[in-house]
Amino acid sequence: MVSEDLRDELDAIEAIYPECLTRMNENLIDLKIPQHEEYVVRMSFPEKYPESEIPHILQVRSNGHDDQYLETLFTEVLESIFTEGNVCIFDFCTELEGILYSEEEPEEPIVQEEPEDLKVNLLEGWTASDPVYDRGSTFMAFVRKVDSEDELFEKLALLKSERKVSKANHNMTAWRIQNSDNTRVQDCDDDGEAAAGGRLLHLLTIMDVWNVIVVVSRWFGGTHIGPDRFKHINSTAREAIVKAGFADENDSKKSKKKKK
Repeated sequence: MVSEDLRDELDAIEAIYPECLTRMNENLIDLKIPQHEEYVVRMSFPEKYPESEIPHILQVRSNGHDDQYLETLFTEVLESIFTEGNVCIFDFCTELEGILYSEEEPEEPIVQEEPEDLKVNLLEGWTASDPVYDRGSTFMAFVRKVDSEDELFEKLALLKSERKVSKANHNMTAWRIQNSDNTRVQDCDDDGEAAAGGRLLHLLTIMDVWNVIVVVSRWFGGTHIGPDRFKHINSTAREAIVKAGFADENDSKKSKKKKK
């Protein structure tokens, strides 16, 4: 019987990458690697995944590549990120996106390409939280340093143009900027998730961080989860802020105590 963790994980991946996942049965999938859909991985899930057993890569199909080499490479990547008790397919996809970019060689010299054809890492400079899955919805936070409103809106627009972020139902944001002349700017945007932006701004305030923008993306799975959504919005944002080094874990814990 398929585990609830696996079911939630596959639902989340379908929400973020709807064209990349084909369910053959409840324990068998074909997975196209996002941004590299010519690579198709057939995977099966043992009964004790994710508690203690790793998924099995049964086959890798591609156009014009050494499939045996790819099968070995993909298996090594999967083994390197799997930890008992944690789902890993989203991280597997993310890890392979970067690896496959480095594996591929451009057909023409970069200098002859038009700028719009260049591959740009739209997430460069952003620190991401781990995704949180709840009843089909997925929450994930992104945070980065910004020194002006012009830079803020430029970086935010680039982030929102990233493939999976652009497919989110809501991209809630908050920011605080302290300019060189000591003037301060802070604001937020709910993006359709009522009161979420204000909660994010409150989090930045009680954590006392400046020159930071935080974005929380939500891919809605069709089931309303009530106030739990705010718990996930705050927890992913806090995790990204701490991971990026804008606050330490102790400051994060203190901020939660002050809020109570």
